[in-house]
Amino acid sequence: MITNSFCNLPSLQTVDFSYNNLTGNLQEFEHKSVLRSLSLSNNHLQGSLPNFSGFSFLEELYLNDNKFSGSVPDFDGCLALEYLDLSGNQLTSWETQSIEQLTNLVELDLSRNSINNTINEHHLSKLYSLHRINASFNSLTFNISSEWLPPFNLAQLSLASCKLGPKFPIWIRNQSKIRTLDFSNTQISDTIPMWFWDNFTQMKTLDLSSNKISGTLPTIQSQTIEINLSYNNFEGPLPLISPKCSEINLSHNKFSGKLVLSTTEHMRLRFLDLSHNLLIGELPDSWKYFKHLLFLNLGNNYFWGRIPLSIGSLHSLNKLILRNNRLDGELPESLRNCTDLGFVDFGLNGLSGTLPAWIGKDLPQLYALVLKSNKFYGSLPDDLCHLSHLHFLDLSMNRLSGYVPPCFSSLIAMINSGNKASESRGSPSQAFLYPKRHICYSKCVVAFNRAKYSYVDDALAGWKGKEREYRGNFAYLKMIDLSSNKFTGEFPTGIARLLDLKGLNLSRNQFYGKVPVQIGRLFELEVLDLSSNKFSGDIPRSMTGLTFLAYLDLSSNNFSARIPLGGQLQAFNSSMYEGNPGLCGLPLTKRCPGDKTSVEIPPPSNGIEVEEDEIVYRRWLYISAALGFSTSFWGICVTLLVNRRWRHAYFLFLTNLKDQLYVFVAVRIARLKVRLQG
Repeated sequence: MITNSFCNLPSLQTVDFSYNNLTGNLQEFEHKSVLRSLSLSNNHLQGSLPNFSGFSFLEELYLNDNKFSGSVPDFDGCLALEYLDLSGNQLTSWETQSIEQLTNLVELDLSRNSINNTINEHHLSKLYSLHRINASFNSLTFNISSEWLPPFNLAQLSLASCKLGPKFPIWIRNQSKIRTLDFSNTQISDTIPMWFWDNFTQMKTLDLSSNKISGTLPTIQSQTIEINLSYNNFEGPLPLISPKCSEINLSHNKFSGKLVLSTTEHMRLRFLDLSHNLLIGELPDSWKYFKHLLFLNLGNNYFWGRIPLSIGSLHSLNKLILRNNRLDGELPESLRNCTDLGFVDFGLNGLSGTLPAWIGKDLPQLYALVLKSNKFYGSLPDDLCHLSHLHFLDLSMNRLSGYVPPCFSSLIAMINSGNKASESRGSPSQAFLYPKRHICYSKCVVAFNRAKYSYVDDALAGWKGKEREYRGNFAYLKMIDLSSNKFTGEFPTGIARLLDLKGLNLSRNQFYGKVPVQIGRLFELEVLDLSSNKFSGDIPRSMTGLTFLAYLDLSSNNFSARIPLGGQLQAFNSSMYEGNPGLCGLPLTKRCPGDKTSVEIPPPSNGIEVEEDEIVYRRWLYISAALGFSTSFWGICVTLLVNRRWRHAYFLFLTNLKDQLYVFVAVRIARLKVRLQG
């Protein structure tokens, strides 16, 4: 609990209780003081904020990252206030009139609240000293005339997720000192005026992502270090990249033409995302100039040809995505030099050849390998099992054959149930984080707006019967997909030891033999697809213990005998068991030998199959109800016949009840007649 007792200290000028575990409400201040700085940030304080009017000496007020709710309080009389930080709370409204009097305000941070107000030029017209504004992630609407010229010259203007559009805000045209500008997700559906690129020559960070901005781009200004224009409608050729740029995200636009890279020796680029555009041609072979690159995503374009050898010069590269292009040829051996690679996605291309052994030997940090839908052939190298951090493997839809190595049990990241992926050195949660779909940058570089933004691993996975893109929860997605190949042999016993596995897809191969009982130890399993193989024998009864199972497909095999009762196995549609002539029992309509009745229970109207256990339960429920009623009825009747005192008391109770009911009805009727006559 925070009290206002410190206000009784007449000479106290600074109070800093930040980064503690303070709880409770902030009481109203009864006494004024010469307090100049008050910081209660990063605690657990809640409730409404008190009135700060009268703190005429207060210069700094930091109440950020608590749980304060209600309105932004009145600051009437706080004429000396220069720094006001209310970010990271649950505030819902703003008394905008009071802010007009803060003529000495230098920095204002209201970000990460739920403030729902409309701001116009009159609210800001007297803030002559304002240097930084951060109102991001609120519901503020800025209704400012395009003719208005602000009296301040900002260094930072961050209004992410506020409403500025549909027109581009012209009123910022005289803000020549801006170094950080964030208009992401602000409902702008306009073109960028030409003066924009000429006026903001000192800008270091620019974020206009998640709008509907159209038009072409000029050369990126040499001073701009971080630029994010993703999720817009920009078109035309790519702008030239300045050697000073460190982070560029132009993904999800309509850029076209070839990719031309600079050949300057001192490129500082660490993050480059050009995915989901219309780029064509061969990949450039000048990657040796980008030695600082950590993240490269060129996926979902129309690049063709071979992966250039110079890609192996990216020794610091952590994530490489070339997904969904038209690339061909073998994997370049120079990739073995990228020993920091953690995520590799070459899926949906035309790559071919055998899987090289150096993937397991020379890429020890690899935690995700996606080679889906290519033309790889041959057997899996045993060295693949050396990838102890690997928790996502997708080799589906290739031409791979032979036996799956038994050493799969060495994939430590999938073995220890309950361990988080972040505990491994090469895990995605350590290398990349993601706070929503917003700004996508690597954790190790300077981030936007003094906040840590980073890129999450995303992958298209055959998960729960559908192909979906997974972001944010990728570390949770521990999966092996070997489907649609030519693998043979018995069920890979090594996989049955991966206790933390959540998805396993071995469908459309040539596996045979029995499914081992040990599969029941994979308690975390949510997806299991063994369809279109040659598995035979009983379905292991241990599978009834897979209580998290949300998708199961055992169709088109040679399974036989009764489907085990219990767990999730009767919850799936019968089509997931079809194509196994020897199978019987629910949810199939085929009865097993020795069943007592051959009467088939029709499915309920909602289309859900009735479980055998449910039928037995209902039968005993009705029997128990009938027995209970009979026992109670005859028990009362026999007692009344045998016990004379109970019988007389019972009939006396009925007589009194009848008399009381008669009197109640007679009185009611009499009152009703009086009302009608009156």
